[in-house]
Amino acid sequence: MAAFPAPPVPPTAWPHPAWPHPAWPQGPVPADDAAPTYVEETFRFLHLPPTWVLVLVVLPASVAFAVWSYGGLARLERPTRVLLSLLRWLAIAICCLLLFQPAFETTTYRKTQNQVHVLVDDSASMQRKDRYPAPAQQAALQALVGAEPLAAKNRQQLVQAVLDRPDGLLARLRQTHDVRLFRVQRKPVPIRSLQELTARGSRTTLGDALDLHRAAVAGASVDAIVLVSDGRNNAGLDPVEVAREYGLRGVPIHTIGVGDPEPPRNAWLVGPPGPKEALRDEEVGFDVTVRAEGLAGQRTRVELHGSRDGGPFQPLATAPAELPPNGESVRVRVFHGFAEAGDWTLRFTLAPLPEESQVDDNEDTRFLRVNDEKIRVLYVEERPRWEYRRVQACLKRVDPSIEMQAFLFEASPRFPHEHSPALPALSDIPRTEQALRQYHVVLLGDVSPERLAPTEEGLRQWLEMLVRYVESGGGVGFLFGDTAMPERYRNTPLQDLLPVVLEDRSWLQQNRPPRDREFRPVLENPLQPHDILLLQRDPAFNRRLWEQGLPGFQVYHPVQRAKPGATVLLRHPTDQNSYGKRPIAVVGPHPRGTTFFIATDETWRWRDPYAETYMDAFWRNVVRHLAQGRLQRRNDLIELTVDKTLLETGDKVRVQLRVQDAELQPAVAEEQVVFLRDPAGKVEPRPLRSVPGEPGTYLASFTMADAGAFSFLVFANRNPADAVLAREDVLVRVPDREMSDSSQDAAVLRRIAEQSRGADGPGRYVFLADAQDLAAEFAGRKNVESREDTRTRPAWDSLWSLLALLAVLGAEWLLRKRARLI
Repeated sequence: MAAFPAPPVPPTAWPHPAWPHPAWPQGPVPADDAAPTYVEETFRFLHLPPTWVLVLVVLPASVAFAVWSYGGLARLERPTRVLLSLLRWLAIAICCLLLFQPAFETTTYRKTQNQVHVLVDDSASMQRKDRYPAPAQQAALQALVGAEPLAAKNRQQLVQAVLDRPDGLLARLRQTHDVRLFRVQRKPVPIRSLQELTARGSRTTLGDALDLHRAAVAGASVDAIVLVSDGRNNAGLDPVEVAREYGLRGVPIHTIGVGDPEPPRNAWLVGPPGPKEALRDEEVGFDVTVRAEGLAGQRTRVELHGSRDGGPFQPLATAPAELPPNGESVRVRVFHGFAEAGDWTLRFTLAPLPEESQVDDNEDTRFLRVNDEKIRVLYVEERPRWEYRRVQACLKRVDPSIEMQAFLFEASPRFPHEHSPALPALSDIPRTEQALRQYHVVLLGDVSPERLAPTEEGLRQWLEMLVRYVESGGGVGFLFGDTAMPERYRNTPLQDLLPVVLEDRSWLQQNRPPRDREFRPVLENPLQPHDILLLQRDPAFNRRLWEQGLPGFQVYHPVQRAKPGATVLLRHPTDQNSYGKRPIAVVGPHPRGTTFFIATDETWRWRDPYAETYMDAFWRNVVRHLAQGRLQRRNDLIELTVDKTLLETGDKVRVQLRVQDAELQPAVAEEQVVFLRDPAGKVEPRPLRSVPGEPGTYLASFTMADAGAFSFLVFANRNPADAVLAREDVLVRVPDREMSDSSQDAAVLRRIAEQSRGADGPGRYVFLADAQDLAAEFAGRKNVESREDTRTRPAWDSLWSLLALLAVLGAEWLLRKRARLI
């Protein structure tokens, strides 16, 4: 007996992963469909030979043997011979059937729903808020999301609102299919609902995501893929090429376009995090970078609003800005002087234009600490030269936040050294580290080494103390002088502090620069000069001032070059060597402090014809820049650092904390706590673990998932209400590749759909508002039947089969007995 045909099992084309994933609920079979499982029972022979063997061999042989067994017995009547032959053949047939092993086979089948995989773009561009200028698109989306304005919802929220509606696409697909959701950054990740979307991916890699998802489709009964995205693939494989691979395997990709498909017209803000500290009444300059798409030449403004200690935001300053061409940027500097001390939250806003398609990126937030601390400056000279007279007078009057004490070695013992009114006159230079650390900045002029200490050992110790002062965050400025600075400090610890490499002494002896010709130093970076060189707010005016307005110098000391890592501010216009034009002013970092060198002693010439205006501004900027290390390091026992101050969403920042006790010994605790303040001002603790082998050092890395300005803080007593002991700011921004050209690329989404083909044709592209129309593509799809279990119950290995054979053989024996054959 032939077996009933079993339902077909879907073929396996690709490697089969573990299914189902625990994140997906199993879709039920609809009530109006057949039962989820059913059973079929069939009768079959387990060892039945081919039909031709049965017909051509077994059947003729058994008949021939049965006829031969009784055909030669002529004394028997014909009916008797026929009956005996029939019984003999019947016995042979029963034996053959038992040898073929008849059995009953019971098979259980399960009906399961076909799968639909919904891949939702989870990159940062899904944070965009579009205006949708097309009336039809705007009306269609507004009808789906309700009364809330479209401009108030970003793309991710619109996807949730449209697809998760009770009558939306997902609900309609779940009536007939097993719907499985994935969020896509690079590798598709299973999710239970659209509420798990984050919109934090640093790039859009649709091609990589589709390629990696092929393993999830392998072996599963997937009717189609639904890709929800803006289509802006900015990294990885070409999604259209990957879609062809899906087409070869009969899996269509339907695409849902998200975002405004019109060309972008957008402007946005990007900027570095600093400055972090400012003094009360100090005019602070903030650099803000402006980028734009499709708005080149439009004029707008950058507005600065501030909130002190959590109070309401108030307008502080504005600066005009002209939007740059696509792919370029323009730097806008906003100035403001803070009259009140405290922790300020600053909000920079780019005034939106009516034609902008997105305005959610027109703000940037930073933090600033304004305090009443005074910058203390120690100015040391050997004799009262012209430069000393003008610089010390400048420091006493230029800024109320600067307090100065000067010391002249050639002055008589009773001479009252120059000093600010709030400080006493000095009787000697600082001789201990504690005394030296009372100053933020040390200006060392033309002082002979023997003036600093009477012995070589004493000189070495004082200079090493100065090195440690800089390493702990202090700032030192070196002012050229013919007597000693810097030539007499060769091969001393001070030479390591200089931000320049000194010229060979033999060269200097043979090549004295002339002093009878005036030269005007040139800016190293005319378009973006260093803060020290900003004598005027207006960049164009400031450049003209340096190039045409300020008087030149006649005296300068040639140095070979700037040290690696140092920044050249001014160069000689003509004198040069193999390293380029010789530096005139250089500033450089020296671990945690800053050093400055100027190769002339004639800044006093700037007084003619401008009086003290620009000389005061220059030396004030020098002192302010050199004081940054000490101002930012609020506590000498704590040092907080981060490895990066500018990050992209998803990047990690490494935070390191060095802690000493009151006796300057490394801390021994296993853990220290820093606090992270987000752009909204919320403060949360973050633990740092001790570094093995480095006492007093604590380290941890944190992933910065959200964009904005963040601050890592150390508070006294680990209490956010207490004083801030250390602070580092980081600016986290969405990658430019996600923000630039972020309109919907409908053409790419259509090509993805066209290149993937299923049994019913290629995929289909729809706009987000028309997403539920895709449900028609899945109508009429039947469930998949899979064989779940098969059991065999033998029929030959039973008492009844033996009794049947014995009955036939017994009947033949009785008939033979009656015929007297036995």
